[in-house]
Amino acid sequence: MATVTILVSAPVTGMSEANGINDQGAVVGQDDTVFPFVWNPSQPNGTTGTSTRLPILPTGGGPSEATAMAINNNGDIVGFSDALDASGQLVERAVVWSGGGVRDLGTLAPDPNNPGSFLGSSRAVDINDAGLIVGSADTPSGARHAFLFDPQVGAMQDLGSLVSVAPDSSRATSINNAGQIVGVSAALDPNGNPTFEHGFLIAAGSGGMIDLGTFDDPNNPGQFFDNSNAFGINDNGMIVGTSDAGFDAAGNPLTGAAEFFANGNTPARLLPVQSDGFDVGPNNHVVGSFDAPARGFVLHSSTGLVDLTALPGMTGTVLSATGANAAGQVTAIADIAGATVGILIS
Repeated sequence: MATVTILVSAPVTGMSEANGINDQGAVVGQDDTVFPFVWNPSQPNGTTGTSTRLPILPTGGGPSEATAMAINNNGDIVGFSDALDASGQLVERAVVWSGGGVRDLGTLAPDPNNPGSFLGSSRAVDINDAGLIVGSADTPSGARHAFLFDPQVGAMQDLGSLVSVAPDSSRATSINNAGQIVGVSAALDPNGNPTFEHGFLIAAGSGGMIDLGTFDDPNNPGQFFDNSNAFGINDNGMIVGTSDAGFDAAGNPLTGAAEFFANGNTPARLLPVQSDGFDVGPNNHVVGSFDAPARGFVLHSSTGLVDLTALPGMTGTVLSATGANAAGQVTAIADIAGATVGILIS
């Protein structure tokens, strides 16, 4: 029997999301479409606990909201918050919450008129136990690039792109404790134009992107589908994401299917149906959504596919699973009694 914990009350809208979990069972997300929160269990990996809203960067009284995306095993949290740049313009900034405070991580575009300040927007989406942070940020050229933020250095490193012609956009989505980084970058189509997106891998300390490619097109030997995304990597080096997929076994069109990447080799399909792989836990539990309308799943070699909506004790519909920890707990977003809420499944 699954134990389902609704993490926050979201008193105004009733809406919330659960975006990340650590190995002690602490969960981060957003409630009431405005407030970042951390939910800490009463005991490690417990099913009851307390939710605390996190501070948001000041915006001078203007619109202000933030989202917490990931939490490491030291309790450090990353995400993004509305903020003001040096000119007073409303922007969105990558942030880290640590020790009760919030820190603006800046962007990849220093402000030449205000030393120590930055132009543009950024988002942080993952953090490892060493405090290394990844995400995406605006650059001086106006493109948005994947970044790595090392707290020992105190500045963002531009991770570049798979292409050298505009638009050369990229974004990092996950980092493991070995320092391996995955994400999504602009990629070239057969005409040499950067109209595709491909998942990428950056080996720890290498700085160079490996194009993870897409599924083979079974109807056109030697050719590949157009787009792929790498969304999560665990400490075992397992990478999960989504790729264009063509058709299922019954000939129905699929715009995407969850996939597993291995060391930059051709990806392998995890599910034969419409699906997205959003993350992979320490023990290789793959989580995401599948089918249409979408339902959350967990996939593991020991259990096969588990439809989270069908679990005994589940009420409502699990729309998507977003994370898993070493204890097998899963974060998800569910429709319960007509409200979209972040939940913990234990």
